[in-house]
Amino acid sequence: AAGLESPDSGKVLVDSADVTAMPPEHRNMAMVFQNYALFPHMNVFDNVAFPLREHTLLSESMIRDIVLMKLHAVGLRGARDLMPGEISGGMARRVALARAIALDPELVMYDEPFAGLDPISLGTIARLIRQLNDAMGLTTIIVSHDLDETFRIADQVIILGNGRVAAQGAPEDVRHSPDPLV
Repeated sequence: AAGLESPDSGKVLVDSADVTAMPPEHRNMAMVFQNYALFPHMNVFDNVAFPLREHTLLSESMIRDIVLMKLHAVGLRGARDLMPGEISGGMARRVALARAIALDPELVMYDEPFAGLDPISLGTIARLIRQLNDAMGLTTIIVSHDLDETFRIADQVIILGNGRVAAQGAPEDVRHSPDPLV
């Protein structure tokens, strides 16, 4: 299916449905890329509006209301007319997050959401991910090398290494794992 690599074997199941066999608009999931993947020729508003325009038949007035609501949720309502080149890395990450939640997905995946951020922006993004997760009832998957921040906001942690699951469970349980890799 478009946008996903096909597995060499087996299936990728979410709620018993093979997501690799679904068209993107039926997957009910979103991805926030490490490099934000914002369209440089579109302002903040249009970047967030893009999935709504692409995958719905909503009127422009409805799209406007949704985009402003999502920008407000990430603390960027006032930045709607700015271009990606005019905002900081932390702001760009929040725009990417607003775009990811525009269609109210059930699952949001983050690729290294804390990479390259200064400590203040990092803490802001981490708290925002947790707040949106709780407020929207999302399932959130974070791939990260920043263990401290991930452990602070996660309910469950899985540590991968040497081609296997080295540890999994609640952050406190994983923190006390006897496995030397962990």
